[in-house]
Amino acid sequence: MLRDGEVFEDDHLPDPIVGRNRHMNEVTDALAPIEDGFRAENCFLFGPSGVGKTTVAKAAVRELRREVLDVPYAYVNCWRDYTRNGVLDQVARGLLNAAIPPSPSTSRLIDLIKSNLHGPGVVILDEADQIRGTEVLYDLHEIRGLSWIGIANREVDLFADLDDRITSRISIAYRVRFDTYGDDTITEILSRRAREGLGPNAVTEDVLARIARLSEGDARQAVTTLRVAVQMAGREGLSGIPARLVDDAVDGAKHEVRQKTISKLNTHQRALYEVLVEEDKLIQKELYARYEEAHDDPVTLRYLRESHLPKLEHYNLIEVEWDKGTKRYSLVGSDHSGSSPEEH
Repeated sequence: MLRDGEVFEDDHLPDPIVGRNRHMNEVTDALAPIEDGFRAENCFLFGPSGVGKTTVAKAAVRELRREVLDVPYAYVNCWRDYTRNGVLDQVARGLLNAAIPPSPSTSRLIDLIKSNLHGPGVVILDEADQIRGTEVLYDLHEIRGLSWIGIANREVDLFADLDDRITSRISIAYRVRFDTYGDDTITEILSRRAREGLGPNAVTEDVLARIARLSEGDARQAVTTLRVAVQMAGREGLSGIPARLVDDAVDGAKHEVRQKTISKLNTHQRALYEVLVEEDKLIQKELYARYEEAHDDPVTLRYLRESHLPKLEHYNLIEVEWDKGTKRYSLVGSDHSGSSPEEH
């Protein structure tokens, strides 16, 4: 049944992009000056997870590179590389045809990029609201010819800790806002993936439409559900996906997406998660005290409250309830007992 498994992977970049024409046009408009040899406009993409932000950013750069060959381009996953030095290191490695020395300093990386970037270039900063030390946005702004596409869930999270110097330089960037997909659009996305990746008649439109409805506007969840359903049908020796497998496939996909999210947590978020694995339903003060004990280099309570805790909430890993005027934090779901990110 499975003909090409790559079309169901998170990093698969479809062509064309379904249901995001307006968003594609806005991002390509921001990048258009590069076609004439000028610096592009900085651009921010905001919206919930699974709505195509990263896909649109990468597809817009793909279109640009079809028009202007060899435009220097770098992709940075800021959830993994969230320090100033880490971001600049990934930018340098992506943009430059030059050797990067081991363990370079921040100033060395900036000098390398400035001296080796000849003409316009573009950087995608995925999960940009995870960057700690947002002065790196100022660093990038000061590099001649370089522009960025910043991807984040909410504008308020990205700009919370920016000082006036940085805000004044990036506040004029394009804003492109994404809403959740409609069921019909997700059904079309799934139908295209099925045609590319599965054998003929492997899945009906009714099954795809049911997966779309249960995905609640999250295309990543929907595509993962389809892949899990394919695997379940394969284990039963079936040549197609029966409707009876959909509900179990949805549950399996939710678990898989959750574990992938846990595996991407930075050290601060991981420490918070593990504290709640050990003892659930902690008020903020208790949670912060346990986190301080667990992490070698803890951030302030304010930074934790404004950055890391909202991210864990957004990705549905923790939930918050008010208890006598204070917030109490718990892990989402009932399958976390005794587990930790290290086990997944």
